[in-house]
Amino acid sequence: MSVLIKGMRMPENCIKCPMQFGGMCYVMPAEVDESRVAPTVEAAWKQGKPDWCPLVEIPVHGRLIDGDALQCKVDDIGLGYFAVYGVTEDTIDSAPTVIEAEGSENECLR
Repeated sequence: MSVLIKGMRMPENCIKCPMQFGGMCYVMPAEVDESRVAPTVEAAWKQGKPDWCPLVEIPVHGRLIDGDALQCKVDDIGLGYFAVYGVTEDTIDSAPTVIEAEGSENECLR
């Protein structure tokens, strides 16, 4: 599961990031070997976001819905009902992804 901090802008570099304090990054993934990135951290602090940084910028968007849940509803009720309103499987599949799915995809939550 992830956390969205509304109104937070993507920091230009680690120095300006609110997820660090006193040179410690509090969102560094556990699998990142600190000794491996230590030589590059100083440069990253000044130059920009390191490649291991988990922060993701979310583009300006409209209302977000769960396309997988909509597909499950279409599967349950049948496409004919939704086709009346212009919803097709292609419409759902081609909708832009703003935030990538987490967890198991294609599992209908009941």
